[in-house]
Amino acid sequence: MTLSVLNVCKKYPRLRGRSKSEGTIAVVDVSFTLEPGKTIGVIGESGSGKSTLGRMVLNLETPTGGEILLDGVNTKKMDAQRVIDFRKAVQPVFQDPRSGLNWKHSIAHIIAEPLMNARYNRKAIAARSLELLDQVRLTPQVLKRKPRELSGGMLQRIAIARALALNPRYLVCDEILSALDVSIQAGVVNLLLDLQRERDLSMLFISHDLEIVRHMSDDVIVLHGGVVVEQGSAVEIYKHPKAEYTKYLLGS
Repeated sequence: MTLSVLNVCKKYPRLRGRSKSEGTIAVVDVSFTLEPGKTIGVIGESGSGKSTLGRMVLNLETPTGGEILLDGVNTKKMDAQRVIDFRKAVQPVFQDPRSGLNWKHSIAHIIAEPLMNARYNRKAIAARSLELLDQVRLTPQVLKRKPRELSGGMLQRIAIARALALNPRYLVCDEILSALDVSIQAGVVNLLLDLQRERDLSMLFISHDLEIVRHMSDDVIVLHGGVVVEQGSAVEIYKHPKAEYTKYLLGS
């Protein structure tokens, strides 16, 4: 299974009162392939197009140019069954788990929801929920609790468990550490790396934290104003940045 992004662009419609040629250009001509078990980091300042790129990869936004292909199939041309298969294969983990989880429900319900949607029976849901908690290093006791009773780090682990429920091949992680205390971030990073090794997961890891991206990533894309100013191996970019903007970001 391969996920390829080919010359993807995103332009939002012009605001009222502007000329027909004007509009907001968020992403320009981005290309990459997510290989099995590898991580591509995406860095850049706020407004650089990082999250827009992530949402297009997740098929939550439609590119205005270029293609996103899963196993050679264009996401714009998927039939209903392929959309379901895509959702199983490519899962998001977003910035703030507090806003992404329903606070009225128990953790058991939150983890079980994607399994229920996939028509798992009650016994299979119970067993799978315990497996997922174990994989994110949480105890079964949290199943009875509500989100408001858990710390930010625990909630992010629940969000990761939910994302893993249907055995995806790809995770799109968008600023998933920025809402966490520094003391908790390392534990989540190590968890993701362990899960990647265990499952051969591929990740698109979007973050403004340059050191974490360096630690997580095999390759890096540097975005500035929606444009790729540098792209290549993390080792090379961090050791020998070529673009002036990359040097500025890294403090070189």
